[in-house]
Amino acid sequence: MSVATWAGLLAGTVLLAGCGSAPTYREWTASKEVPAVAFDECTEEVDVTMRLRGYPNRPLPETPQYQYRKEIFGQCMRRKGYKAE
Repeated sequence: MSVATWAGLLAGTVLLAGCGSAPTYREWTASKEVPAVAFDECTEEVDVTMRLRGYPNRPLPETPQYQYRKEIFGQCMRRKGYKAE
């Protein structure tokens, strides 16, 4: 294989490795009267909202979209009866 092919494969691997891990928003706990299924529902709702606004689904922490995602995720969790730890 040529050097260019190896470089392309290496670049692709690095890009995919950076996108592979899910963000951790598990700082939320359920109230006693609430079932523990809201996390996935809120993640899906936030993904849709981010897509509709043209933002990336999983923005980098240093971007303004990250703070926006975290805030709308928090609003969704509070609506479902959760509170931050």
